[in-house]
Amino acid sequence: MNISKNQQDALVAMTSKKLGVPEEKLREELKNGTFDRLLSTLPKGDQQKLTAALSNPVTAQAVLSSPQAKQLMQKLFGK
Repeated sequence: MNISKNQQDALVAMTSKKLGVPEEKLREELKNGTFDRLLSTLPKGDQQKLTAALSNPVTAQAVLSSPQAKQLMQKLFGK
């Protein structure tokens, strides 16, 4: 699933506001693939599940292609 630059910017801005993290720091974490701020907001078991899912490209693609993920993207970006 590809999202536009505008959609990426909107998602980063919304996540930054929700987590109380500066956008620059969040972008740096996303670029480095660390997701530390996001993971710190989740319960420990969910942290491990998300880390495992995102570290496996096949699983990550399956998650992002799920109907639930697509529905969420439609709500977030109006497409």
